[in-house]
Amino acid sequence: MNSSRFPIEIFSRGEYIAPDRTGYFHTNGIRIMKLYNGIEKLRFGTPEDGVPSRQMFVKPPRREAIEAMPQAANTPAPEAIRFTVTSRGCRLEIPLAPGEDIYGLGLNLKSLRHTGKKRTLRVNSDPATDTGDSHAPAPLYFSSAGYGVLIDTARYATFYCGGNELLDSGDDVPPDDPNRILLTEAELYAARKTSAPMVIDIPAAGGVDVYFFSGPTLLDAVRRYVLFCGGGAMPPEWGLGCWYRTCGTSDAAGVDAMSAELREKQIPCDVLGLEPGWQSKTYSCSFRWSQERFPEPEKLISKLRERGYHVNLWEHLFTHPTSPIYEDLKPYAGDFKVWKGLVPDLTLPPAAKIFADYHAKNFTSKGISSFKLDECDNSDFIASPWSFPECSQFPSGLDGETMHSMLGMLYMETITRASRQSGIRGYGSVRNAHAFAPPQPYVLYSDLYDHAEFIRGVTSCGFSGMLWTPELRHARSPEDYLRRLEAMVLSPQMLLNIWSMPHPPWRQLQQEKNIAGEFYPPEEQARLEEATRRILELRMQFIPYLYEAFAEYHDFGTPPFRALAMDYPDEPAMRGIDYAWMAGDRLLVVPFRAGMTELDMPLPPGEWFDFYTGECHRNHVMLRPAHDQLPILVRGAAVVPLAEPVLFVADKMKFHLKRKCFGINPRPAKLFADDGCSFAFENDSARYYGEVSAKGALPPQLCERYELID
Repeated sequence: MNSSRFPIEIFSRGEYIAPDRTGYFHTNGIRIMKLYNGIEKLRFGTPEDGVPSRQMFVKPPRREAIEAMPQAANTPAPEAIRFTVTSRGCRLEIPLAPGEDIYGLGLNLKSLRHTGKKRTLRVNSDPATDTGDSHAPAPLYFSSAGYGVLIDTARYATFYCGGNELLDSGDDVPPDDPNRILLTEAELYAARKTSAPMVIDIPAAGGVDVYFFSGPTLLDAVRRYVLFCGGGAMPPEWGLGCWYRTCGTSDAAGVDAMSAELREKQIPCDVLGLEPGWQSKTYSCSFRWSQERFPEPEKLISKLRERGYHVNLWEHLFTHPTSPIYEDLKPYAGDFKVWKGLVPDLTLPPAAKIFADYHAKNFTSKGISSFKLDECDNSDFIASPWSFPECSQFPSGLDGETMHSMLGMLYMETITRASRQSGIRGYGSVRNAHAFAPPQPYVLYSDLYDHAEFIRGVTSCGFSGMLWTPELRHARSPEDYLRRLEAMVLSPQMLLNIWSMPHPPWRQLQQEKNIAGEFYPPEEQARLEEATRRILELRMQFIPYLYEAFAEYHDFGTPPFRALAMDYPDEPAMRGIDYAWMAGDRLLVVPFRAGMTELDMPLPPGEWFDFYTGECHRNHVMLRPAHDQLPILVRGAAVVPLAEPVLFVADKMKFHLKRKCFGINPRPAKLFADDGCSFAFENDSARYYGEVSAKGALPPQLCERYELID
């Protein structure tokens, strides 16, 4: 097993405090390595080689930021942890105190809080029930008590989140009324609540490394994890604009026409996505332009760039026999095909280099800004499961189970290498992620489409350092369409994925009629077009605010989009809210769904101001937004900088800002400035933080990128 694919970029996590030659302290048979302030690694038994930490470290921890955090030691005591090796693998029992709530475990569309539940972290694109199956499971959980635990495994581990009591727990006291028969489900479940531990079942493994992240707060624990991974993703400014994926049947003329129409209609758009038809072979992929549909791709890319568009290409890893890299990759492929294509083992340096170099030479160096990786997860709950089996074998020694867990992450690292070769800071889309995801500039998406689940995905992802888009593909009604658009305004990616329709959705939402050219009456088209433009322009107004939030994510570990439970774990009313989230340091977003007319929303402590009216609320607010209005609340007296909307973000452009002020003596807002498009932000001399206050001029260091116009 090769433990590093890009040796120059890999950094050991065990080199900082070494009390003996192994780097571990030894306490009661447990090997403990103190890595940083508030971060420890415990080793139990003999871990496997094929684990995330040995494949996914491409950025060093942000050591100075970690050491500057508050001191804390609120993780479970090592001597209280039980470890057992059995015939099925290994088992950990980690104490939980009464009242702890559990969050995390990767992308979860069906629930936010996992307390008392069983979660099997299996990679699956079509989870049928709330059991842990997910596009992006991660063996990482956080407690409301203010700590996090990462289990370094790519196995389909099962987490019993405090719902199973051990025989020797000592809690043998019978209920107060043993003769009373419990008749309701609520009573039965309440009767079984105990202070049971977190029990983690890791199949096949004979040992495991466990990382602990201390708070003192829940948000601090999440920050430590993100900083340990190397900091959060830092997308380019254009990536935070608006995206439009063109129809899957489009050829060069169709893409050209759509790009011209969006500009003519003054619809903001930064990124045009091309679907599978750009390639000569797909399912599996040739990674070559179709000469029939795109005979002159470089001319098309040049024209799109002249119009201000960045181009995103759809692909997957499964490599068709006609691909120029097929024969080179064949010695480094797994023993099963997918759609008649090979599956490259990107844990091996030669395979990763072949794939990265090909993309750098043929795509990123020629103006392609980013990629969308589809079908990199797995699927069991459909009529014809399409991916490689869990019993597959790969040249590195990984099996299909561990490869499913890490495939998306390996791709992201490989394509990021290609982007760096061309000096392009990208921002892509992907359908699978795992542990150590924070530095990757990719946003998760799904072929599932329940709107409540899409909203919940934004709240759950922050606990695992992942990004998620509640993208728009189609809608049941104009109201559903507008509500789905609004939900993206303050999310990681504003994406209209119109791959199934040749005409814009504001002309016709029904796929069959859209394809047939049967459009709404002109007045309805105009209404939906104007509402679309207004919602997308609102997104464009927030780009400087969101860009600073991502800079905070990169530098200090604060997720830009996060559940209220992360900021307010001591407030019981906030712990279960999965329909609203914090965006940046001061905006609370409450997306509505079609059919909702009002919501009595409990509020965290303090003052909260309506973004549109400035009305102040405490304790709760009754929301009754119009169909084309996203409810937004501002935390405390604060300045919110808003940019003058533009059709697209040009490289190194200057944003024209207006200050929107709330309350008395509003807190200044922080802004971040670099060139917005290159990797220069990694150099301290090429980046600046500054504040915009309620009155007065901007600091000089911000004036190259921002101008006040209010």
